[in-house]
Amino acid sequence: MAGPNENNAAPANGAIERRTHHHLREIFEHAYLLASPLLDSAQNPNASGSAHFVRVVLHDAFPNLHLQDISILSVSIERVYRERSKSIN
Repeated sequence: MAGPNENNAAPANGAIERRTHHHLREIFEHAYLLASPLLDSAQNPNASGSAHFVRVVLHDAFPNLHLQDISILSVSIERVYRERSKSIN
């Protein structure tokens, strides 16, 4: 007998869960703390070209992640950084 599929489980509020990368959600905040200084132009004058360096830092910190997961995590961190920066300003 097969158990329930984690991706199809409904959240407590009854909405449909669209997120599928739960393993990335678990490490997101740690990864964000590692990578966000690279995105901050006050700390990193070359922040405009930092996407590559964010991926390098993430790969070094999480060597067991697949390259596609590194890419997903990198894009997510950049998006969240922009959103959090908007709310501060």
